Amino acid sequence: MSNLDPEQIRLYRWADQLPAALWDDLRRRDPTEAAQATGAELVDGGYRLALLGRTYRLEPEVARLWEEDRPDHRVGYQTGMVLVTTLAHSLGVPPAGRMVTPQELPGGNLFFQGPHALPTAALEDAFGARPQRLVERARALGGEETGGADVAVRVPALPMLPMYVLLWRGDSEFPPRAVIGLDARAHFHLALDGIWALCNLLVRRLRGEDHA
Repeated sequence: MSNLDPEQIRLYRWADQLPAALWDDLRRRDPTEAAQATGAELVDGGYRLALLGRTYRLEPEVARLWEEDRPDHRVGYQTGMVLVTTLAHSLGVPPAGRMVTPQELPGGNLFFQGPHALPTAALEDAFGARPQRLVERARALGGEETGGADVAVRVPALPMLPMYVLLWRGDSEFPPRAVIGLDARAHFHLALDGIWALCNLLVRRLRGEDHA
């Protein structure tokens, strides 16, 4: 079964299509608590929060969010879902400083299968033959090269949640192989569906897909 992509479904393509219940959850939370838990800033009755190299503004009272540097750029559904749900539910646990795969998170081994499989093939296709391009793209998102694999990068997905990509080059015997990693405490900031969305966004941003 191929990976499910919610943004190919008309009902789940844009952030302005987020369910009202997600915004209700955020409106019920104390704003100072939400900001402290996520590393967001409180600005003009709303929030300012970085996600994968871009900064977003959110106004919960009117259920509105936008990219700060491009206010007319329509924000994707998965971006909106990650931003709103982490602000609403993050427990504010600091990073563990230890990488795990999404499958190693509680419940992850069952969740990240079938339609929720991680999009590692897209990384292998984009960077398997040119791994230094992965480093360049990660740096453009505020990330850095780190140790591990043939090439490995660390990217600040959210202020409290770093993510990683490990890449092994292909050769005449073996195809390229990519692994997506994230901080071991990621599940304190997002539920598994939010982590899956964040993995999709990471891959799209690394590949330079602007609509993500």
